[in-house]
Amino acid sequence: MRRIRLHVVTVLGAMLLASPALAQRTDHLACFKARDNAPRTRYSLTLTNDAGALGCKVKVPAKLVCLESAKSNTSPTPPGGGPTTPVSSFLCYQMKCPRTSVATTEMTDQFGRRTVSFKGAQLLCAPADRGPVTRGPAGPGASTTSTTLATGQCRFTDGRCVGQCAGNARCGTVTSSTSCECRSTSCGDASAPECSGFCPTQGEACIFSVTGCSCARVP
Repeated sequence: MRRIRLHVVTVLGAMLLASPALAQRTDHLACFKARDNAPRTRYSLTLTNDAGALGCKVKVPAKLVCLESAKSNTSPTPPGGGPTTPVSSFLCYQMKCPRTSVATTEMTDQFGRRTVSFKGAQLLCAPADRGPVTRGPAGPGASTTSTTLATGQCRFTDGRCVGQCAGNARCGTVTSSTSCECRSTSCGDASAPECSGFCPTQGEACIFSVTGCSCARVP
């Protein structure tokens, strides 16, 4: 992409914010659901990149906040490759653009080289300056949602989420709260960008990607 650099996170692990004292490369982005107090506004813009030029509309406030992050202890070890350039923080806004044909490109990152197809731009991520991060209590409702079934059996054991859930719910990793919870909605049917559904395979989490909600291996 030439003029506008859009950073899209393809894998979100159960990631904690890195300590400032941790001497590692912050060449990844971890994206979190944002509560932005900016006034509601709509902007029109032209988005230009290698996929073409599109006239789009962007909605403020932001939906996601992406922080520069250092990643470590990935298991199994990925094949490697791709750039290792430090990144900055971003705020990502919901964007609506005209429908386009499917575009395809070869891409390489630490998880290997492959062909990636994409269409339908959904988010505009803008570089942002930020101050120190303060972490408070998760707040009411953070551990449960309308698709969460409370149970004491879903828990983190031996590096993965295991246990039984009531009804048709499944026990799995929830990236927004870095915890194990019961979910009754499949990842493919979950609402983007929250993506709070369950994945059919142990060790995978429901994350937001360019095509919506999809399951990805948790490091």
